[in-house]
Amino acid sequence: MNEFVLTNFLVANLESGDINKIASPKGKRFIIQREIGNGSFRADIFISLQNLNPKYRPKFNFVAIEVKIKDWQQGLYQAYRYNSFAEKSYLALYERYCQDVDIELFKKYNVGLISFDEAGITVLNKPKTNKFTTEKHSFELRKYLEGKISVSLTKCV
Repeated sequence: MNEFVLTNFLVANLESGDINKIASPKGKRFIIQREIGNGSFRADIFISLQNLNPKYRPKFNFVAIEVKIKDWQQGLYQAYRYNSFAEKSYLALYERYCQDVDIELFKKYNVGLISFDEAGITVLNKPKTNKFTTEKHSFELRKYLEGKISVSLTKCV
């Protein structure tokens, strides 16, 4: 089994309702995309949630997910970088390799942890929501990513 196949399982589980375990799509349109990021790094799964009420800011909320079979240390590092542009960042790790994970490091770096297999997902650590108010780099990166999102979002909850 490789990461591409596992990522497909995870996307299918998210589309069939497991998205509610990691995001709040109620009142938002959402789209799940693969390999989205900037030139420096790319999230394996990128979820864009568009607020339907124009009063709410930001217009989009982002959830970034790094998928690994078993290398949780490398995955934690990669997912931590996504905190620069995503409200929530997760590492999704294949279920049989979650036993040796140091959950305290995930809490320390505000990275969520998802255990998954072909049958579904379990959230082992849910991160706090990142706020983007003053960091110019984060604002510009988010604006860049919003421009890459399709205007015709296809899923509505």
